[in-house]
Formats: sequence, structure tokens, C-alpha cells
Amino acid sequence: MSRDASVLLPNGEKLKPLLKKSVISESDIQKLLKKRGVFNVDKDRKGAVQFLTTTLVSPKEFEELQEIQKTKEDNVKVRNTTLQSKTKNVLLDVIDTDLIDSEELENILDTCTFQTDTALNVEDENHLYIEYEILREDVTLDWANINRKFPGRIDIIKEAETGQIRFLSEYTSAETEEVNSEIIKKISSTLKEKDEVENTTTLAQYSSNKLNNINRMKFMLALANDFKDGNLKYKSVKNIEIGRDKTQQGAMEETGLLFDDSVRNVIINGEKGETLNNIEYIVNEDYYEFLILRALQVEYSFDYVSAKGVCILEFGFPHYFRNTKRSEEFEVIVNKVFLNKSSHGENIKSVTRKILSDFNRFYQEEFNEKLEQQEQQE
Repeated sequence: MSRDASVLLPNGEKLKPLLKKSVISESDIQKLLKKRGVFNVDKDRKGAVQFLTTTLVSPKEFEELQEIQKTKEDNVKVRNTTLQSKTKNVLLDVIDTDLIDSEELENILDTCTFQTDTALNVEDENHLYIEYEILREDVTLDWANINRKFPGRIDIIKEAETGQIRFLSEYTSAETEEVNSEIIKKISSTLKEKDEVENTTTLAQYSSNKLNNINRMKFMLALANDFKDGNLKYKSVKNIEIGRDKTQQGAMEETGLLFDDSVRNVIINGEKGETLNNIEYIVNEDYYEFLILRALQVEYSFDYVSAKGVCILEFGFPHYFRNTKRSEEFEVIVNKVFLNKSSHGENIKSVTRKILSDFNRFYQEEFNEKLEQQEQQE
């Protein structure tokens, strides 16, 4: 079943579910209003949504909102967590490949149905993974297309030498994010029941609260560089989201530093010679203690011999400045991957996985390095 947006457009209360979706950002709403020539609406999400629901959206505006939702939900997003094993057991001996029950997950979530099974696949004895697809049917949340499919994946990898167990969570929509969370919880509980990890152990996360403002800023900026393994090269920063840490407002005022409170999203045009060096808040480290760098959107070139091209990654801590984002974990989003015509033997999906694998190693090394430096400073 589908509805033609050109014939039937939502308005008033019926428009709110789409506008309130976390994938439709304040920046997206403000861009839509500016196209109308409206500049005096409250930049707060609540005020902007209230304005749009009391006016009519055109077919073109509604189409743009739908496209934003589709594009952002389809983008692959990644988070990583770890557990420390206390044994030399291989994962294949500890985790049953039929552990995850799709019907059980459907009952817990009650928002989607599985289109594939959820059996664990075996890459090797210490590398298991689940790759699945769900179907979401929701007229309220998805006006024009109520039937949409979304993929998800979790890799569970145990490092034989260190005993560290890593969970690589790849998701798209909010539903697959929740599915992955439930799967990781189930596997973690099983590892504890089988005495593979300590019962009191919690999942270690690359979360914002582990770094102070200064080191978090340095960590994020360090990722706008060439990767250490040489497969990806830094090209430019496309976008940056930065704002004031309200808990530090008084201390910042005492220093005499100035910051425009309306600054949230800074778009950098590399063709015009704009770089991070043009932003006072980035160049002057005196600001770092008082500001929060939420996200960076960065373009890299990649070279995997059989596949060359460019990609755009957005990464950061999505809960900052967003009421709808509760997780404090570091998140990576693959916005675009462009393959050169000379590429052969690779597709977008396989190249995306290679890019994410390299980026995961890169950011984890940088995060751990900054965390170690912070602990030494304290």
C-alpha cells in the first residue's frame, strides 16, 4: 500500500510525526523555511514545527522532507562497544548460532517484522556476524511509503591475544538501531551466563562523557587527517556542528571570549578556500574548554587497489543539541561513497565496509590516546 504525496498532503497534526523524526534536523527545517523567505521563526525545533503545522506545505516541500528522511535513514551508521573476556575460549564454542530469535525480537519491538532469519554466520571461529533485513509498516510515521525495508548487521569479534570482544553495530533506521541494541544485550547476557566475562562487567563504550571538552575537541579534529594505514586520505571538511557548553557559560564570560549562541551548523565551502583554519573557535584552543564539537562531516579519498574514489563520513556525538538522541556513544555515518570508473571487482557495499573498518581502527586509536593523555593530566 502506498499514498501519492502529490494527491494527498499531510497538514496540521498529521504533519507532526514526520517533522518530529530525529532524522529531520533543526537545520533541515530552517533550510526549508529560508527557501520560503521566512527568517524570523524561532530556531528552536518546537517553534519551527509549530509554525509549519499551522501552515500548508507544498508538494515540493513535502517531497524534500520525504527525501531527507529516506536518505538519512538509508545511510549506514556505526557504533562500537567492547567486553573483556576472561577465557581463551573461541566464540564459536561459546555462542550458539541459533541464539537470536527473530519472533522474540518482534514481540519486544512491536514496530517491524523480519524479512530474513537472524542466525549467526561464521566468518571464522572468533568472528561471528548477524546480517538481517526488517520491514517497517507505519502509516503515521511514513506517510508516502508505508512499507520500507531496512538492513542491519552486527559483527562479534574476539581478539585471541587480548581477549577483547568487540561488537560492531551497523544500522540504518531507528528500528534497526533498537534491534541491534537488543541483540547485543542478549549476546552479552549469554557470555556472562557461560562465565566468559565477569558478571559485573558492562559494555565499554566510546562515549562523550569519558573525555572532557578539551580532549573531546582534539579527538574529533584529529580525525580530519590522513588515516595511519594509508588507505584513506583527508580531503576537506564539509560541515561542522559546534555550540556552547551551557554549564561553562559563566567561566567563558569571565575569560572575555566571544561566541555566537546561534552557531550550530557551519558549512565550509572548500572551493572558496574555506577551511577549519578560518574558524576562530577551532584555531584558538582557549575556546576548547567551553565549547562542544558535536559533529564533523569530512571528505576522504580512498584507494583499495581494486576500488578507488571518494567518500563523505559524518561522525561525532549525536546526543548534543538534540532532545531526541539519548545515546552518548560516538557514531559514524556514511553519507556518500563515489567509485571511480576505473574501479573493478568491488561494489558500494563492500567498499563501505572496508572504509568503516579502517575508520573504526583510526578513531578508536585516537580516542584511547586522548583518554590516556587525559588520565595522565589528571
